Parts: sequence; C-alpha cells; structure tokens
Amino acid sequence: MIEKSQFVGCFKGLAIGDALAASYEGGPIERLLWHFLGRTKIGQRRYTDDTQMSIDIAQSFLTCKHLDQTHLAQTFANSYRWSRGYGPSAAHLLKGIKNGESWERLNRKKFAEGSMGNGAAMRAPIAALCSLSCHDGLMDYVSKSAEITHAHPQAIEGAQLIAHATRLALIGVESIGILQALCVNVIAPVYKLKLSKCLGYVAGGKLQPITVIKAELGNGMLASESCVTALYFAFMYRRLAFSEMLQAICDLGGDADTIAAMAGAIWGAINGGLALIEYDNQIEDLAVIEQLASSIYFRYQEMVQ
Repeated sequence: MIEKSQFVGCFKGLAIGDALAASYEGGPIERLLWHFLGRTKIGQRRYTDDTQMSIDIAQSFLTCKHLDQTHLAQTFANSYRWSRGYGPSAAHLLKGIKNGESWERLNRKKFAEGSMGNGAAMRAPIAALCSLSCHDGLMDYVSKSAEITHAHPQAIEGAQLIAHATRLALIGVESIGILQALCVNVIAPVYKLKLSKCLGYVAGGKLQPITVIKAELGNGMLASESCVTALYFAFMYRRLAFSEMLQAICDLGGDADTIAAMAGAIWGAINGGLALIEYDNQIEDLAVIEQLASSIYFRYQEMVQ
C-alpha cells in the first residue's frame, strides 16, 4: 500500500536535491551567479526552475483535477521568474505564452523537432504522482505535460522513463526490476544502451567512479545525458543516506541540480518523507511542498477507492 509519506518524500526529495545541488551546476559563471541568488533573506536554500515547474504541475492538477494543457502552460508562464535559473529557450517560450502566444507554436519555434533538454524529465516525478490512479494513462499524461516545453521524442521519452521509474518505486518494485521494466519498453537507441549499462552497474552492486558515470551515462542538460544518470544514483544509493547520494551528484557536476532533483524524487518515493526531515529548515517552501504532496495523495486516495 502506497503511503502519504512516499508522496511527500518524492516531492521533498526533488526540491531538496534541486536546491542543494544548484550551486554545483555548470561552469564558474553559473556557480558564481547562484552564489548570489541561491539563498532567501533568512538563509534558506532557494530552489530552481526544476522545483518551480514541478509545483506548477501539482497546482494545475489540483485546480483542474486532470491534465489541462492550456491551464498548465499558463501556470508555467505565470510562475516564470528569471532568478529561478530558467534556460534561455524556456524563458523565451514562457514569456511568449504570458503575452498571449500559443504554446503549440512556440514549442518548436527554436528547434524544429522540439527541445531535447531535460526540462520535462525534471518535473516528471510529480506528473507520476498526479497520474498514479490511472496506470494506463501515465505515459500519455507525461507526454502531454512534457510537450508544452519539450516536444522532441527523446525529451518526452526521458520524462516517461523518470515517471515510470517513480511509479514503480512507489509500489515497491526493487531497483533491478524497475530497470528491467524500463529496458523492455524503451525505444530510443541511446536510452537502450545507457539503461543496459545502468542495469549492469546496479546488478553488480558496486559504485562506479564518477569519471565512468560521466563518460558512460552523462551529466549534461539533454534528457539523454541525464535521465539514466539520475536512475543510477537513485538506485545505487536507495539504501544509503540522501546526503551521500547528493554529494556524489555534486561531485559529478554538469547539470547537477536536475540530476539531483530526479534522483532525489525517486529516492524520496522509496524512503519516505521522514527520511528527509533533517532538511526541513534548510530549503525554502518545504512546508508548502509537503502540503501539495499531501493534497495529491488525498486526491489519489479518492480516485482508487
């Protein structure tokens, strides 16, 4: 039986991973900028666009009681603040939506096939929570929530991998079983190869050097360079302390905050909210995030009864 603590752990794990790894993302300029932007007035760590867009998914779902793409796109746009660290393409798209333009036109304006980034995957765990009561609808829910900003098939499939892994973690499937299930259904060759490597690492039970993970799985901003990496960390560290997993991701560098957000969400779904209580006063708005997670859980309970 899925417990409320798992929903809370999933959402809090995402936000904590995002906020604490943000200062390790990118190069010297990005890190310096976040040094100035990364704390609230009372000293708590600020989260980035990863958590903000996850909050947007939760709030839109709780308002509409289902996935309404128009409402979700507008919610994304209304929440946009440059200081959250949105990428240039996302910023342009969200500003356009806020000014009345159609997301269906904007999401392929810069890239003909849509963005290949991991911006949809970073919020996929919360899409999984919102669609948990409808097993057959998970992939469609994630696809529709992703394509507003990331329409490329690899970006959508990356988001689906993270969402599917989150769902299986919530229902208690072990790591190897989750990865095997993902391997069976994956389409893109790049994911097939990396999932196979990840499965081998997890089955072997030995932590790999950071240099190996960077070379074989990736640490970049593309979905294909970060989603399987997040799965590796979530499953290799599932029985270890959250802080150990987070440190390893920060050591990896690259798009550390998004990898930590995805891995943190899955770790939290497995271990529950109480395992993250030590962070309650360190990260902004965790009480709000816990309330959102609880509200989604109660909605889930209504749907399955």
